[in-house]
Amino acid sequence: MSTEIIKFKQDNFIFYVIYLYHVQPKNIYQAIKNRIKNSIDLFTKIPVIINISFVTLKEKDWPKIYEAILKTGIHIIGVSGCHDTNIIKVINRTGIPIIYQYNNIISNTNYIEPKKQLIQTKNYQTLELLIQTIKYKKKINNINFTNSKIIDYHIRSGQQIYARNCDLIIINHVSYGAELISDGNIHIYGYMRGKALSGANGNQNCQIFCSKLFAELLSIAGENLIKDNISNEFLGQTTRIFLKNKKVTIQLLNMKKNI
Repeated sequence: MSTEIIKFKQDNFIFYVIYLYHVQPKNIYQAIKNRIKNSIDLFTKIPVIINISFVTLKEKDWPKIYEAILKTGIHIIGVSGCHDTNIIKVINRTGIPIIYQYNNIISNTNYIEPKKQLIQTKNYQTLELLIQTIKYKKKINNINFTNSKIIDYHIRSGQQIYARNCDLIIINHVSYGAELISDGNIHIYGYMRGKALSGANGNQNCQIFCSKLFAELLSIAGENLIKDNISNEFLGQTTRIFLKNKKVTIQLLNMKKNI
């Protein structure tokens, strides 16, 4: 039996990042609720990082913004893009840590220009809000995936599998509430009822293959397709999922018919 009490290790996780372009709490709240409504449970009760690099906050702003975001059901695990010492102190008082992006990481990444989403508020004011999974991505043109992560056991609800810099192959079933994340392609040889996020590093050429498609969510390089928008003709079928004109597209492997 190990005598260790604790161990510090580095690990890899995928988090959603919400980029704020507005400081009005009511507008931020409404915009997030609209996005949650369109994505069902994608953003509900998940950990997120709030990026405030595109707004100028006053000390009185953060507590109200913080409260508005919490009311949406989102859990804030950190704030990034803040360099004002006074604002940092205010954020820390709410129990939220500041997450710094180190220069040695940024120098090895390419910046992805934020894709602004225009959302109409109740006051008919246009609000720009960015919610996407990836702000930075590694140079992927020269990456060759030579290995695959192979899982041969049942992936159950609440479990998350991440395949870093490789394809992910599941030779079993994936339950509702389970999450598959891969920098490469994803293959599921079984019933797929959970979420599959392929191309997590921004590679738009990645694909997803399912032998029995019942997925809650399909995502490639941050472009999403939820179950309600999947045609019934694809449910339970052997399918190939890929991006076409930046849209998640499903194709039956036994016939040429796309959504």
